[in-house]
Amino acid sequence: MHRVACIRGVLLGLFLAVAVFAQRDLGTIAGTITDPSGLAVPNAKVTITEVATNLSYAVTSNSAGEYVRPALKPGIYTVSAEANGFRRVAQENVSVTSGDRIGVNLTLAVGNVTESIEVSTQAALLQTENTTQGAALNAAEVNQLPMGGQRVFAYLARLSPGVLTAEPGARDAQNGGFSANGVRSTGENNFLLNGVDNNVNDIDFINQTSYVIGPSLDAIGEMRVLTNGYNAEYGRAAGGVIEISIKSGTNSLHGTLFEFLQNTDLNANRWENNLAGVGRPPVRQNQFGGSAGGPIVKNRLFIFGDYQGTKIGTAGGVVQNLGYGQFETIPTPAEVQGNFSGLLGKVIGSDPVTGSSISQNQIYNPASTSCNAAGTICTRQPFPNNTIPTSLMDPAAAKIAALYPAPNQAVVPGNYPQND
Repeated sequence: MHRVACIRGVLLGLFLAVAVFAQRDLGTIAGTITDPSGLAVPNAKVTITEVATNLSYAVTSNSAGEYVRPALKPGIYTVSAEANGFRRVAQENVSVTSGDRIGVNLTLAVGNVTESIEVSTQAALLQTENTTQGAALNAAEVNQLPMGGQRVFAYLARLSPGVLTAEPGARDAQNGGFSANGVRSTGENNFLLNGVDNNVNDIDFINQTSYVIGPSLDAIGEMRVLTNGYNAEYGRAAGGVIEISIKSGTNSLHGTLFEFLQNTDLNANRWENNLAGVGRPPVRQNQFGGSAGGPIVKNRLFIFGDYQGTKIGTAGGVVQNLGYGQFETIPTPAEVQGNFSGLLGKVIGSDPVTGSSISQNQIYNPASTSCNAAGTICTRQPFPNNTIPTSLMDPAAAKIAALYPAPNQAVVPGNYPQND
């Protein structure tokens, strides 16, 4: 019994931890319900309805007329309040963004509850509920702002005050790295995707990004860049915080298809090439994909998905750090099978025990060790034809070696293989 209770306690703790962790990408609506004289209206029913999905959330004001509804996903909401002896009042076009606490105060006019007053003007844009500094971009802004090159969401962080390009030499500079308020780009910013940690833990940034998942711009519902004054719940970052919220399905079916093309014919030449009389290098880039969302069960269950692909064909250096190659030493198809006869060189000595000749690059069987009578000098037998039997090869290593491509440069017989 104690073991079962312990397991339940652990599972409950994990559930609560995940629930709190995921609230970073959600918003809160709070406010006070008053009458025309400014007195609090307790026990008023407050209904918060998301316009896109028609999902509603009901709360009740306390004795001070205050109400609060956390865990609201970003979107446009209508907030209404009603109480006995008062007209129903509704505030439309309330915009909720990730991590924000939006204040919506409502004043109920005396009258019949069946009568209503609807305020359709845009809610106040001034944020008075917290001291966070930064910028918020909605789906239209994220998708329509010109990006150029590869469409990477991290470049949009530079639209926020206090954000500059990454410092020289930053390992994520080629994929939107940025410096917020003078703090280094490399590893000092915090990337969140739907409230979940999206940071690369390996500071080397092999793929030249400081985030794990780079969502398509068509899939982003909202992007917030926090540069100062954000709450302790974000943690980790000494620089800025990029918080991405992916779109969700709505009661209407919506979708996009896109293709962004760059090629040699459409691109201008670089100034340095024009000065040197060099033509445009070959380049062809296609970035394509789509997104779609809609209802599974109207007003209840929704779905959204997206895809993006990028193909780049270019000469080295056209896209920075892309397309460069170098010579590497790899085994030939014969060597993959254990045949190293092509590496045998000239005779360079003789075996002190057997007296047989020793050739350059000769491979010896490690299981054939033998010594002279005194045991002071030992030797091994060379593999015939400098070929290692496949029976002595580790099966896992043989499968890995079979993945090597065929060499495209000739191996010079008798020389040590080096970068050919």
